[in-house]
Amino acid sequence: MAMHPLEQWIRRHVKAVYSPYHELLVSLHVLVNPDHHLSRLNWVRNVHQNMDREMVDQILFYGKVTEEWFFAMDCEAAFYSDSRYVEESIEKWNVISEIQFCRFILGKNYEQSTSKQSKEARDILRRPKWHQKRLYHLLQAYQKDFFARELYAVEPWLVKAVNSCNAGFQENPVETLRSIHPRFLVKEKYIQFLKARTYQFNYSELNSITILPSTFIAPHLLIDTESPDIKVDKQVIIPSSERVEETPQDLLRALKALADPTRLIMVRAMLYHPYCTQQLTEKVKLAKATVSKHLKVLEKSGLIRSERSSHYVFYRTNAYLLEMLRVDMDQFFDQPKLEKEEQN
Repeated sequence: MAMHPLEQWIRRHVKAVYSPYHELLVSLHVLVNPDHHLSRLNWVRNVHQNMDREMVDQILFYGKVTEEWFFAMDCEAAFYSDSRYVEESIEKWNVISEIQFCRFILGKNYEQSTSKQSKEARDILRRPKWHQKRLYHLLQAYQKDFFARELYAVEPWLVKAVNSCNAGFQENPVETLRSIHPRFLVKEKYIQFLKARTYQFNYSELNSITILPSTFIAPHLLIDTESPDIKVDKQVIIPSSERVEETPQDLLRALKALADPTRLIMVRAMLYHPYCTQQLTEKVKLAKATVSKHLKVLEKSGLIRSERSSHYVFYRTNAYLLEMLRVDMDQFFDQPKLEKEEQN
């Protein structure tokens, strides 16, 4: 029987890879932003209890300039990311040039004008060698004191997931690829990733798809789409891990902030134009004190940002966070389905 063209393509171009270095970077992302990674909350709490304040601050600092460590993941290919030895990948941070370091750590923000860069980014550009050594020693210490212990516990599950995926890509390629994530759609001529926006790639545009099993990534659909060699993470459930029935606190804050007709109108208005308190008072026909209370709620949730201009403070909707709300909702409701598919 002739093999279906899509099955042929998957068998030739798709594979799963065990990458402990990738798992280390994703674990750092979870430490910086644990709210959505409900299956890892107990691990985060345990690490924070045992980690000294200086290391926590450094992880948060580099998390901020790397967009929660995602920029570091974008350049994994330069760090032997498919090596079984985390130390080998970390060592690369110590030998790259200062320019490479700045590009890798600042990602798309490297090309920004100085006036648009954060103070943290400006400090990295001012003292690249110092920060390069600091990050290198941070990764070494984190690997030795925290991550190595966790990797020892999860490595069998990761290796098992890699072997299972690769066997599936040979025996039942289409269904195995479709099982990676509910919002990863495998069509006859193309694949789609449903995130804040839809990413679509024809198979003819791609060289390869690499699947990276991770015990930390859930519930994200994490993809690297910057090249014709796409990387996609796959959730791996640890059977012994405790299920934490909680809701993501940042999602809850945003939904509570929007659960008011006046604040909803204000958020929509400020999405298209900045407003000061005085202007909003006229727009929503409420007292200035009432508008100020609404603004405090919205600012605390992260849905709006403020900027001073002379004697006035102008507020604008955080368009990125608003866009990500849909993704956050998808991720929260995806979780039971992800767990069910992983267990089958």
